Amino acid sequence: MALADSARGLPNGGGVSPAAGSGAAAAAAAGGGPGGWASFPEIVELNVGGQVYVTRRCTVVSVRDSLLWRMFSQQQPSELPRDSKGRFFLDRDGFLFRYILDYLRDLQLVLPEHFPERSRLQREAEYFQLPDLARRLAQARAAAAALVHFISPPQSDANL
Repeated sequence: MALADSARGLPNGGGVSPAAGSGAAAAAAAGGGPGGWASFPEIVELNVGGQVYVTRRCTVVSVRDSLLWRMFSQQQPSELPRDSKGRFFLDRDGFLFRYILDYLRDLQLVLPEHFPERSRLQREAEYFQLPDLARRLAQARAAAAALVHFISPPQSDANL
């Protein structure tokens, strides 16, 4: 079974992406220049900090003007760094990228209940130029800090 055939079972659905069209009109609609997006496969393999991710190209370009959108719609595949197996390489935190990819799939922020890496994930969101995700993470961190401040008893100098 070809990789493109197996994409139908992915959580992002099996519908036709803008990248699946052809011609100049499809290129303009998808935001890719001549030879840009059309040169990328529908299924892309990413090596992010040693972690391998396989996803659809339409997922990584789902947020216009993000770093991944520019990489996979405005550049040629030959311009992007690759690992020794030919996968596109990103020198970022491979563990946290799973949350970036989840966000790109449905634009929802869903994290485990006790997730201690919010500030690091916010930094990754800023790096990938995902301002809405970075803002949501900053708001969640502020809310958590306010809750801790509300619950914690005030410190007094008398106890020192």
